[in-house]
Amino acid sequence: MTTQSSPYHDLFSTLDHLRQRTARFRRVAVHVHSTDSHDWNRTGDKALNERGKFTNASGAVNFVEAIKDHLDLVVITDHMKCSFACEIANVSRKEKEFLILPGMEINIKPEAAISCSRLHILAILPEGSNIERFSRLFAGCTEIPDDAQRRGIEIVSGCTLQSFIKRIHDEGGICVAAHVNSTQGIRHHFRQTASDIIKILFTDPETKTEQEQNITDELKEYLLEAGFDALEVAKASDKRHYRWLSTVKGHVVSLPITMKFDAHCIEDFNRPDLVTWIKMTTLGIHGLRDALKFPETRIRFKSDLPTPPSPILLGIEIIGDDNSLFNNERIAFAENLNCLIGPRGSGKSTIVEALRYVFGYNHTLYELDTTNKLSDRIREMQKANLSGCLIRVIYKMQTGEKRILEATFDPEEDYATKVFSSDGEQLSVANVESSGDYPLRLFGWSEIETLGRDTARQRDLLDRLIADLPQAKQERDDLVQHLKKNRQEIEKIINDLSIIYTRNNGVIRRYSEYKAAFEKLNTDEVKAHFEELDLAQMKNQILGVMRENIDLLTTKVKDINVSLLREGVDDILQKGTQPLRDWWLADAIQKLKITDSETSVQKYLLDVISVINELSNLLDHNTAIIKTEIDTVHAKIRSSFADDSSMQKIADLRTNAERRLNEASSDRDEYLKTWKRLQDVMTSRNQITDQLIQSHDRIAGIRARNNQKIETTLNQYFADHMKISLNFQAGGDTRRFVEEIIRNKIGASFATQYKSRRIPELLAYNFNPVTLVKALLTSNVNLFSDCRLPNDESIKISTIEAEKGIDSWTPWITDEAAQVNVLKENGLRLTQLMKVQEIEWDDEESILLNDRSVGELSPGQRSSAMLPLIALAESTPLVIDQPEDNLDNRLIGQVLADILAALKEKRQIIVCTHNPNIVVSGDAEQVIVLNAVSDRKAKVEKHGSIDNDDIVQSVIDIMEGGREAFVMRRKRYKLDIPVVALAGDLR
Repeated sequence: MTTQSSPYHDLFSTLDHLRQRTARFRRVAVHVHSTDSHDWNRTGDKALNERGKFTNASGAVNFVEAIKDHLDLVVITDHMKCSFACEIANVSRKEKEFLILPGMEINIKPEAAISCSRLHILAILPEGSNIERFSRLFAGCTEIPDDAQRRGIEIVSGCTLQSFIKRIHDEGGICVAAHVNSTQGIRHHFRQTASDIIKILFTDPETKTEQEQNITDELKEYLLEAGFDALEVAKASDKRHYRWLSTVKGHVVSLPITMKFDAHCIEDFNRPDLVTWIKMTTLGIHGLRDALKFPETRIRFKSDLPTPPSPILLGIEIIGDDNSLFNNERIAFAENLNCLIGPRGSGKSTIVEALRYVFGYNHTLYELDTTNKLSDRIREMQKANLSGCLIRVIYKMQTGEKRILEATFDPEEDYATKVFSSDGEQLSVANVESSGDYPLRLFGWSEIETLGRDTARQRDLLDRLIADLPQAKQERDDLVQHLKKNRQEIEKIINDLSIIYTRNNGVIRRYSEYKAAFEKLNTDEVKAHFEELDLAQMKNQILGVMRENIDLLTTKVKDINVSLLREGVDDILQKGTQPLRDWWLADAIQKLKITDSETSVQKYLLDVISVINELSNLLDHNTAIIKTEIDTVHAKIRSSFADDSSMQKIADLRTNAERRLNEASSDRDEYLKTWKRLQDVMTSRNQITDQLIQSHDRIAGIRARNNQKIETTLNQYFADHMKISLNFQAGGDTRRFVEEIIRNKIGASFATQYKSRRIPELLAYNFNPVTLVKALLTSNVNLFSDCRLPNDESIKISTIEAEKGIDSWTPWITDEAAQVNVLKENGLRLTQLMKVQEIEWDDEESILLNDRSVGELSPGQRSSAMLPLIALAESTPLVIDQPEDNLDNRLIGQVLADILAALKEKRQIIVCTHNPNIVVSGDAEQVIVLNAVSDRKAKVEKHGSIDNDDIVQSVIDIMEGGREAFVMRRKRYKLDIPVVALAGDLR
């Protein structure tokens, strides 16, 4: 909860106020009895329900208190009585977010065609109705006494059901058929009367069954023609029986269904399973009547009550200046369908582009269609309309926490967003999109049509319909990252190999020469004289390695500078103000205990250096001993050769040859160790690539198993003449792979005229990036000479060409002089191959409309095929700018509006539109009306649901061309429907 001290308290309050006229689900019971009913408290506690509690001076207030915590809108329908209902209805009007409407449960004996028994119907009249208003319903009915004298068992007779319902409507009321399946329900009596006739007229069982089905169909039409506003049923599943193709109306109709609440005691008020959830903007007769016109989207029961979409955008604030389109505007969004309407130039698309900028999607503008320069046009719009704007988006996360995404528009920066908590604390969020905490899907103007030509993006959206895929794809992405890290390690080893290979003027390459020279001198006789010296020198060699290690460790420890703790701070302090410097010196340094930390680190470093120095001194002492031993051996050898000058010469030459060989051997040994490291890392790389192939196969399998289910899901909104299907080919998306084969000249290595011979496509079809590199490294000619393209067997690689290609890409050769393997071109070939292995490849998956690729279709067909995919792909907030573009009105009315109406309960949808079908048929919970003040200025004029008369009028004026144009079109189309209360008709 936001505190009063929050810097955003006023913003949140304003947005809450702007949402007051949005439509939302309310708990409704249209059949509740009071103590005025003769059968009050049939089953409840006697003391709790004692009539005296509700007949005294505070009785009406007590009744309201007993029920208001359980429901939002209640209709009191006592048996043939209304006095107490009118009283408590008036008392309830003082409550906020709770209202009682006056009603009556009426016994009526309709026309003989139905039954000679009584039926129960519910009459609901407007707020403020009194006894006299109810009494007018019984005008001409001589057997109905005044309200005070009624006992609740009186029966209305002498008029048809249709005419009596008309009386209720003439009083501004609503009529509901009470518990239609009970013995006092209309369905029971209609079917019973007809069944009696069937028994008399028909004896054949098959004919009886057929006639009974006809009864069911005729009952539906009768209920429709009678004028009932709703039917009361015993269970939610019954509603399916009252949606049918009407022969009278000529189209599918749905009779609104409410749940049978029928409360007769205080305990009955708390029955959540029997609540009817009805979406309305305002509590009252008008809100209820409006909701009953849209039963598909406005009426729910506990079993099908939608979970509120999460996360959602709560609103946006744009604070502009003289150069921006908006000055200071706040827009509140409802959790379901939001429609931004207004004439061209009123700023609808600017709102979308403000959202794009705040969420950091300018980063990916390059992905949009470059042919139409869409990204350039978006940037131009942003610069023209958002310059000088501070933009704040209030985002309600899946956890329920509110976050403020704030950015000052800067045309030179693609991302400038800061994130704050609801209390104003800035949070550490490097990138809103990549953080994953603020998901949003945004499609600007014409981006839906563009999507139809981008199969990779289609595949990404299709993947979001599969619950098992995110984890599998994350595993694949992790493996690719492991590959890249592995390559970085290999590149470092390649550099180390190069340094060793060229060290000491490339002495490693004289290894074979020096080895042969030494072995020639080092005969068995000579070797016997030098055994003691060789041992002493090996000891000295070991101590020399220890000396190098100690010196390296000493250098590293001495390079540690405690001043690094403050590195960069002084630069900031010099640029900052005096208060910043005072804070650092007087506050931060003490709180962070920086000086104490520096002192402690310096002490530990001195201790480490002391230990190393002690080890160094011991090494020096032992090295001196070994050198003395070497000198003694040398003296001994010289003494033994004193009388033989030829042996002295051999000894000297042998010593020199051994020194040269040792120098070359030392570098070669280090090189071989490093080469072994390279092979080990390459082995690890092979294991990663094997896992990567398995990961791709697993992803392809998941997609293939789910494709039929996805096709069914996408087709649910289309007519028979429009069929969506999926084109799927495992590993078939090789576009980037082909491009890299050409760019790296891999194809050219196999043959001349390789493009015309389609060598790149041949390689990409028969290999993936991983297996192609493995084939080159294994030097298996058959793997290439057996390659074919399925549509052209003549395209192939010969054995000679395969050998040529493999030879060209083998990354190493043997250096005979050094007796080691060396990398070609200083490792460039190997690096290229590793980068090829990291090229993305994926399955080919795209949308087909009537078995044709959407990329080949018209813009309108592309857009229509993409709409279900966009809407169904996920549950995150969805923003679309003018989705009706490129669609004909039939598709908008039959497909788009249905999709939005159905999906808005699962995800928040924000739409900019010029088409009334989207607003009206989509049954928008929030309509934001914008207007162009001038060529360079726009403003928000009003918020509210389609239930509000002023919003409806704006829809008529902006989208229908005004009332006169709307009426003229109805006449021109010969739609002979009376235009009464135009706003209500439009809804």
